[in-house]
Amino acid sequence: MNHQAYQRLMTMAHEKKFNGQILFVERNQRFEYIHGVEDINKQTSLSHQSIFSVASGTKFLTALAIGKLIDENKFTLETKAKDILDLGFEMYDDDIRIKHLLSHTSGIPDYLDESLDEHQEIDNLNLKEVSDYLRYFPRRPMDFKPGTRFQYNNSAFVYLALIIEHITHMSYQDYINHHLLEPLGIFRSGIFLASSSFHHKAWGYVDVRQQKTHIGYIPEMSGGDGGAYMQADDLMHILTSFMDHQILSKPLTLKFITPQVLADEKTEEWYGLGVWLKKKHDQFIPFVIGIDPGIRMKAYFDPIQNLYTWIASNVEEDIWDIFHLFDQVVCA
Repeated sequence: MNHQAYQRLMTMAHEKKFNGQILFVERNQRFEYIHGVEDINKQTSLSHQSIFSVASGTKFLTALAIGKLIDENKFTLETKAKDILDLGFEMYDDDIRIKHLLSHTSGIPDYLDESLDEHQEIDNLNLKEVSDYLRYFPRRPMDFKPGTRFQYNNSAFVYLALIIEHITHMSYQDYINHHLLEPLGIFRSGIFLASSSFHHKAWGYVDVRQQKTHIGYIPEMSGGDGGAYMQADDLMHILTSFMDHQILSKPLTLKFITPQVLADEKTEEWYGLGVWLKKKHDQFIPFVIGIDPGIRMKAYFDPIQNLYTWIASNVEEDIWDIFHLFDQVVCA
């Protein structure tokens, strides 16, 4: 860890009164910043126990669940998605495989295309089941042939969540909470209704001065592409367990963290299978990131330095200079 950059980051966070949590755990040595509101109604402040919505950080959980089913020989990375579950979209290519969905290379049209300035209107409060998302899937031809390029895709992870439900005969929420997280000893983090209230929940605010939460701005229930709630140490436990091959088999773990496609040449960010990869010196380190109304989070794990880093905010504000400096501390 670059300790000089870390001190600049802490100074900036204090000066800006950053509403959030910044955590560095380096070889069991803990450095932490916490400040701001957790729940305005309860008049509680953020603490190391606060549980944040992690938006697209949820995709990593979905990918791990898919990996567990692969290790159970339910299907393989090469299995065609339609052979497991046909969604009934005739315009979708028959050759879309599980590996394409996991790596954002499927080419299916995205119901929430983040490259566009405007999105279709979505009734978030009535997204209560994964199948509810299908009504928003665009009925148009493929964007490109599967496996030919990277294009960030939320629909792909909804498709994966539906496959999880189809194979396991249980809800996506139950599988993630009871079959992925609980075996790791994780009970406070998981998939919950956005409007639900629970202990140490850091409510997301689109306007903290007017006490306006992000309920209605984000889906009520996760569709596999977002919607999980995570406490910082729980995500550290998930990432370290993943890298220690305690969640997936070693061969499959190595495939997940092998770069599949270059996502951003300028930042040297790649995508593996369900996880982002950052080029750091001569290695790739995994990270997850989530951005939604009232949500900003990012977390890295560098297995060589044994360094876990997390930053999260539950208030809608311009904090990208802090996130940029956070990246510098981690990746220098």
